[in-house]
Amino acid sequence: MKNADYLESFRDYLLEEEKSIGTIDGYSGDAKEFLMFLKKDVSGIKKTDTTAYKEYLKEKKLEVTTINRKLVGVKQFLEFLNERFELGLNTKVKQEKVQQQYSLNDDELLNEEDYQKIMAVIEGTADTRAKALFATMYYSGMRISEALQMRVDHVQNELKIIKDIKGKGGKYRDIYISNKLLPILKEYLAVRKQPYSSTTKRLFVGERGPMTRQTAHSLIKKYAKIAGVPEQKAHVHNLRHLFGLRLAEQGVPIQDIAKFMGHTSIEVTKIYLEKPQSHYANLIDQL
Repeated sequence: MKNADYLESFRDYLLEEEKSIGTIDGYSGDAKEFLMFLKKDVSGIKKTDTTAYKEYLKEKKLEVTTINRKLVGVKQFLEFLNERFELGLNTKVKQEKVQQQYSLNDDELLNEEDYQKIMAVIEGTADTRAKALFATMYYSGMRISEALQMRVDHVQNELKIIKDIKGKGGKYRDIYISNKLLPILKEYLAVRKQPYSSTTKRLFVGERGPMTRQTAHSLIKKYAKIAGVPEQKAHVHNLRHLFGLRLAEQGVPIQDIAKFMGHTSIEVTKIYLEKPQSHYANLIDQL
């Protein structure tokens, strides 16, 4: 087999494992970049090759988090080769050690003002679908994968707690619906007349069927640009982060924030209790 065949098989494997499109594209791209660097057949990969590749990434002046992310993709690829094709590659991929520091980069996060600017633009275009989707994440803290699982009957039955949506890891969790969100969802449902809307139970639909993550990402980038919100902030996941930050600002206990966010570990939730990076940068300037 050629390297291209191994890469194609790796992508098929990730699809079989029901990985997200983002994960599939990321791991596949990492593996392809690794092989382009090596310029050799995968059967000849050695431990020194992975070490050399890590040094190559360092020389490119990439951030440590970026290097580690790429190494994760390479590690997954090599483990797949050994498991699926029994190549017996004797390699280990060691990530760079990073001290855990809980802080958010506020230059990359949506704040309340950014959100209101985006929603004001949407109001002007009468895009009730985008308004409902963004409000869903803003008021509930859902992940985009969870929001896109919402069904028409969830709104029609005016559910305050949704229990049949799969969260991270394919696990069901309780999702709480705000009284402020329900009217917005009903407003969208009243005009939901896109093709396929009568053949799918999914709430958010488009011309070709249920809305995809790619469509959601395109929508927020589109309206953020019109609203003058920096492009690096235009990610739907930032709406979920904004929800967590708002809870923390209101003094909600950390265990309750974890419950609303669907976190299995409070350690993950701690990030919302920390000051943003700009706070520490400004503080050191005052010394």
